[in-house]
Amino acid sequence: MKFGAKTQSEEIKHYFKYFFAKEKKGWIKLLFFFNLYIPIFIIGLIALIVYVNPLPPKIAYLATGQDGSSSQEIAKTFQTFFKKNGIDLDLVGTTGLTAGLKGVYSNESKINAGFLTVGSATEDEYPGLVSLGSVQYAPIWIFYKGPTLIDSDPFRYLQNKKVSIGAQGTAANILFHKLNSVSLKKPLTNSSNILELPHREGAELLIQGKIDALFIVDSNQSETIKRLLNDSSIKIADFSLANAYIKKLPFLQKLVIPKGSRSIEKIDPPNDITILASTTNLLVEKDTHRAIQWAFILASKEYSRTASTFFSDPGFFPKDIDTNFPLSPIAEHYYRDGTPSLFGYLPIWIASLVDGIWVYILAFFALILPAFKLINSLRLFPSEGLMEKYFIEARVLDEAVLQTKNKDELLAIIKEIDTLEARIYDMYLFGKNSRFYFNQKNAINSIRSSANSRLIKFENESKSKSN
Repeated sequence: MKFGAKTQSEEIKHYFKYFFAKEKKGWIKLLFFFNLYIPIFIIGLIALIVYVNPLPPKIAYLATGQDGSSSQEIAKTFQTFFKKNGIDLDLVGTTGLTAGLKGVYSNESKINAGFLTVGSATEDEYPGLVSLGSVQYAPIWIFYKGPTLIDSDPFRYLQNKKVSIGAQGTAANILFHKLNSVSLKKPLTNSSNILELPHREGAELLIQGKIDALFIVDSNQSETIKRLLNDSSIKIADFSLANAYIKKLPFLQKLVIPKGSRSIEKIDPPNDITILASTTNLLVEKDTHRAIQWAFILASKEYSRTASTFFSDPGFFPKDIDTNFPLSPIAEHYYRDGTPSLFGYLPIWIASLVDGIWVYILAFFALILPAFKLINSLRLFPSEGLMEKYFIEARVLDEAVLQTKNKDELLAIIKEIDTLEARIYDMYLFGKNSRFYFNQKNAINSIRSSANSRLIKFENESKSKSN
């Protein structure tokens, strides 16, 4: 007969019914109790870091557009900035900004960033690309030779003139067709007088007098633009209807070349010249590493601060101007909050990492600390459950000792007492419950003392009967 104990199947059933859930949570807490929370914390932190991908690629690729363009000059300053910050920036020349954008968009291309003249492409054409903001104005120039234009719309002048509008796929080519379609009822897009030439080639032909005009979209930082501006024989067409064009094409802006700004001595130009302008936008792939995005933004900021620009004050760019492409989350952060102070003290990749994961770290601790407290309370479950079970078994054994009728039954009970004591001894107890261990030991000792007394009684009775 067994007292206070169950069959093996009953034990298993009882365990899963009452104690398994408690013990599972409690043993998890044991890990923390034995200071294993430190490696667990480290593992969790490592997993978090891996998730946010802290290390930027060793090299980034930027499409730069045509030779002699301002985007190439900007790209060179970006390259220097990247190098100072431990990142290589490989410049990839293309036939134009739009061609470069196709390289960024293509999965087969290694290019992950490129410039775009606003108005020459939209998000619908290149989904998956995001904007880091505009880095400069992109003035729309119509350079020409001959008598000064008196027509309020220079596109009427171009109707009967030989004009180069940039190679197919370039921003200039695209914007020419858009402006031309707005200006004229019958756009001259198929005219034999319209030449689709690279800007350098078109500029050379204009200087030589072989064509009448050149339509070009680029900053005055461009080598080609500088060359044309320094040629006194070449004039700049005035867009007196600029406001009307902007109403039709809202992505455009109006800029003014002040009277005498080319030469005060010669008062060139003799009057203010109004021109249209777009902006040069910097686009990246949506999944471009945050450190690379920050590097591009800060490089743009540095370029704007130091570059000699004609139409904007130092530090004016980068700006969130283009609405055709969504801002990247990094750019949103920059335009909303400015440059985090961390970037003034830490390398870009470390600063971007800290800036990127501090929210995750706060969330991590917001979850972990309450979890620690919860587990701290749950860790008592296994020992408390076992103590409850062992106290019940001890009480049953105590009652059995008093009710036993013979020596054999008592010896069986004493054996169960020994087994229970061993189980209590092997049971892990947390500090808070240590006192219960000794209470149970005292209870076991009391039961054993009672059993031993009763055993002596049975043995004496047996001796008396034998005598």
